[in-house]
Amino acid sequence: MASLTVGVCRERGPGDRLVAVLPASVRELRALGANVGVERGAGQGLGIADEAYLSAGADVVPREEILTGTDIVVALRPPGPVAGSGFRRGQVLVTLVTRLGSPLSAPFTARTWCDAGLTVFGPDLVPETEAGAAARPLDVTTSLEELAGYKAALLAADLLDRPLPAGGTPALPARAARAVVVGRGHGARRAERVLRALGAEVRPTDGPPSGLRHSDIVIASVRPGIPHRPRVLVTARALEAMRPGAVIVDMTAGEEGGSVEGVRPETVRRMGQGVTVVGGGRLAERLPRTASAACARHVLALIRRIAPAGKLDFDPAEPALSAVLVTHGGLMFQEHLWRSIVEQTAAAGVP
Repeated sequence: MASLTVGVCRERGPGDRLVAVLPASVRELRALGANVGVERGAGQGLGIADEAYLSAGADVVPREEILTGTDIVVALRPPGPVAGSGFRRGQVLVTLVTRLGSPLSAPFTARTWCDAGLTVFGPDLVPETEAGAAARPLDVTTSLEELAGYKAALLAADLLDRPLPAGGTPALPARAARAVVVGRGHGARRAERVLRALGAEVRPTDGPPSGLRHSDIVIASVRPGIPHRPRVLVTARALEAMRPGAVIVDMTAGEEGGSVEGVRPETVRRMGQGVTVVGGGRLAERLPRTASAACARHVLALIRRIAPAGKLDFDPAEPALSAVLVTHGGLMFQEHLWRSIVEQTAAAGVP
């Protein structure tokens, strides 16, 4: 009989289509010695029926059984408690901490996790530095950024009012489309490669872009810190100077704003003098099967580290785990998170 139980939540946020564990991943978890419970309807956003999880060896159960009856709860969006029940001390939660925006959206969520005695891992917290190298196999964010950059480039090419490559023919203009990619992260680099492959001239930059008057495409991809408040890099004045028919894809757009002044998340709008502005903070989710497979791969890598023999057994100080550990044993890890929470709770007058 398996000594470890893993529960997979159905994602319930607006527009959520991803799932953290696919049927193929269930088989791998079973091979580790774990029993797996999957919430009913978890795969419906991908067209995956509950029967597929049953065939892979999982139990399909109500949400309250996932949250209260499993050792490890997996959810891409941090789940709220079920009425009349809640998490139990010592339980492990694997979730994408930054998906909600500023530190956990409400600054008290992590404090609640601490008080509840939860161990929380955020595989989206791996830093893009040498310190995060050990945790790279757990890094969900990089995979999602790569997919988002790919999608951003294709979306910009589709919405632009002219072809990207040069050709000097009636069908292809003499000059290639000019693109500016803001940021040097994985998403930005993927967008650059795709745009160049499509025939565009690409100019990367780390800061506020210049020369937008002559640009056909701008892609903004600067990974925000925590709290999640992207810095405005394209002002309304700069946008007014761009030519009609140009396209801006803001990969940072969310409820807290974006890199383009006035951008709205998950919208396509005409702004300025007729510039198409895409608020694309969730572009990776437009490739839901690929994004889910990427998330599942990193979640499995994390579970292998914290339960290598079918039971929980890990060292919080291990470099790969400490990079993504949020709370454990009633303590808050991740200095940038707890400092922000202290500041916000103090501002709110909460002890």
